[in-house]
Amino acid sequence: MDKKLEQFRNSLNWHAVSESEKQRYMEIERMILDTEKLPVSQLIARAKKIKPLVRLGRDEDLEYQPKYGDFLATDTLCFCTPCDIRNRSYLYDFNPQKIVKQKGRLMAVPSFHEVGQFTCYHDTGAFYGFLMPSIDEVLQQIPSEIDWLQVDAFELQFPSLDFFEVYDCILDRHVSTVHLYRFDKGLPAKLKGQDVIFEGNRY
Repeated sequence: MDKKLEQFRNSLNWHAVSESEKQRYMEIERMILDTEKLPVSQLIARAKKIKPLVRLGRDEDLEYQPKYGDFLATDTLCFCTPCDIRNRSYLYDFNPQKIVKQKGRLMAVPSFHEVGQFTCYHDTGAFYGFLMPSIDEVLQQIPSEIDWLQVDAFELQFPSLDFFEVYDCILDRHVSTVHLYRFDKGLPAKLKGQDVIFEGNRY
């Protein structure tokens, strides 16, 4: 058994969960560890094809603010500028400078339809009180039954910004729902040419 998986199994003894729950957690942890073995070349290929979307709402000053749940028809979706898909969360310190623009304005997200969704598990980083999801986690964990070549973008949805509601203390991870989208006319040209940054290198 993988050393990390063995360590996780031993850690389950410290939690008051049933044997069936332990088995479920073992399956989730095994899945996570397996997805982390995705070759870098395949990860880069997915990152070139599938782009993260950020949902924006308006605050009382009519300024755009990122949203993580409570999807509304009045929300605005945007593309974000490249960041390191592994070493940096694209959402944690999101700000207006990270919005992709066209002719000085927020670049519109073209019409799309949802092609699937799945539960995703995110490393908590240095502190579980901060939501710091990274792009590589999402791309790695796309279920095998979903053809990633048919996906153009993804969006994360958390049920709450209260970390008590999104943090799984047994896995030591935050939990989200990932929505996978396909654009009706394909990925916009500006996004096709966007760099992918991986561990400081551009592809």
